[in-house]
Amino acid sequence: MKVRNTFIIFIVSGFWHGANWTFIIWGLLNAIYFLPLLLTNNNRNNLAVVAKDKYLPTPKEFFLILITFSMTVLSWVFFRAENVEHALQYILDIFKDPQSFYTMAIYYNYRTIILLILFFIILEWFGRENQYAIEKIGLKWKWYFRWFFYSFIVFLIGMFMQTAETPFIYFQF
Repeated sequence: MKVRNTFIIFIVSGFWHGANWTFIIWGLLNAIYFLPLLLTNNNRNNLAVVAKDKYLPTPKEFFLILITFSMTVLSWVFFRAENVEHALQYILDIFKDPQSFYTMAIYYNYRTIILLILFFIILEWFGRENQYAIEKIGLKWKWYFRWFFYSFIVFLIGMFMQTAETPFIYFQF
């Protein structure tokens, strides 16, 4: 019953996002991701903060974080694709040509992007116990250091955001 209800909820949420097979597949993938937890009755065992009160995750926790992130990003490909063929081609292209990643990395100055990604991963990791990652970072700093830090984050986001006009995703339906 839980499995059926979970599939219904995720597939209906796919329909809610749009009348396109890509959204149905997105919902179906998310339901499938919950399936092992539901079948083993472990779906309520993963509600706590990862590596609570620890400085770093264990290798197992790190691997599980990486798997969860990868599965989420895979489902987002279907969410953002124009159609199923486009999504499948995109996924195929990711694994087909490793050289394309290197070419893209050079074009976008990969060192800068890697440092930026690492900065935000570290920021998220140290703020993982809060509702927002930067919620309590720098509370004991002088106000001007804290606001400089916030301004720096806004500056980084502004430097790498898309400058072309992109419509709000829900206006496309």
